[in-house]
Amino acid sequence: MEQDDASRADHRGELPPWSRRASRNRRRWRRVPPAITPVRLADIAAGIAGQRAGTGRDEFRTEFTSFLDAESAASYTSYRRALCACLLELSSRTDDGRSEVYVPAFCSSDFADAIEGAGLTVSRYDVDPETMALDPASLEGLPTETALAVVVVNVLGYGSPMDRVTEYCRENDIYLVEALGYSIGSEYGSERLGTFGDCSVVNFQQGKPIPVGGGMVVSQDADLEFSDEGRPAVAPNLDTLTGYAVFGHPRPYFLYSRIADWFDRIDVSTARYSTHPESKFDVSYAPPFATISNFQGTVARRLFGRLETHRRRREHTAAVYATELADCPHVRHVRPVSGLSNHQHVRYPLLIDAPDLRDELREALSGVGVEAVALYDWPPIDDAAFPGAARLQRGIITLPTHPYVDEADRRLIVRTVRDVLR
Repeated sequence: MEQDDASRADHRGELPPWSRRASRNRRRWRRVPPAITPVRLADIAAGIAGQRAGTGRDEFRTEFTSFLDAESAASYTSYRRALCACLLELSSRTDDGRSEVYVPAFCSSDFADAIEGAGLTVSRYDVDPETMALDPASLEGLPTETALAVVVVNVLGYGSPMDRVTEYCRENDIYLVEALGYSIGSEYGSERLGTFGDCSVVNFQQGKPIPVGGGMVVSQDADLEFSDEGRPAVAPNLDTLTGYAVFGHPRPYFLYSRIADWFDRIDVSTARYSTHPESKFDVSYAPPFATISNFQGTVARRLFGRLETHRRRREHTAAVYATELADCPHVRHVRPVSGLSNHQHVRYPLLIDAPDLRDELREALSGVGVEAVALYDWPPIDDAAFPGAARLQRGIITLPTHPYVDEADRRLIVRTVRDVLR
């Protein structure tokens, strides 16, 4: 009946042209998730073996520490706990009452929650909507007397001018923390992101380059020592990571989405799974925090070994979007800061010049089985205080770039974007 009604509405011309085309162009029994890194069932099997053998976590931690040429590292069960542990250590090293932590106005609520969980104060700086990088003028306009740390967040892997930020922090005796959620392996001026600050905090949640769940603090300062020694390991997140591996493919994801939508319609709560082994929310910030499991560490090592392969495949899809949508009206493409290389392209951002057009585009892409999402759209950002961040919040939409996006998906996405926005 619904199909007949839609057909009649289409015949009367009540549906927009892109909506009529979408119903014809959709690929059946397929839904493309917004961001995913392929995890194989062979990885899960290896993780089970690593858990039984008691190996994986320490080997991955050592490998990652070497990758960033760091002094020490420690793992945690969520990104929030990792950031909180990092800040607690930094705070313990100062006796002059510094308690403010500077983060971008456009970023995940994880940062504010972890900062407040450490008993510190959140302050904001603006970002450049052209590059998604830290706005140096905004940061440099903030007071320095009470500043403990600056957290540089590489949103979607778009890094900041790290030479200028590093100089600012050194001159003002402020700790520099790099957030590497989307930018593992990326470089600025031929040096890896994660090697500029005193510490880096890495996010292993779903959708990131190494989505095994949990997080890690990596220290570049010998005086800031982090370790897994003496802390209990969390139980393996076998169920959620297996589900991630199975349902990340577009066809199983279609089934998962239908089931989740059905539960939503009958008012049964089905929180979209996180790969974190413990809840991302309602976090206890009372140390000692648990470490990741050997299961996670083993899977992480295997994914780490495929990091560059996945990066190249995402880069190819991002290049298609950049070329095919270069002259599309109502769209602006984010350009990385000069000097950034090995971009992970975990998602491809577009800035749409009107919120209603962005909503229309999201609906159209959903109609053809593609999940395109906005970022950090709540709470509203004060346009007067942070115009760059507010511009991003109003206009950003991200297109999927992951290795499961094939040539037919790319053509469909480009055609849909052009249909709606022209």
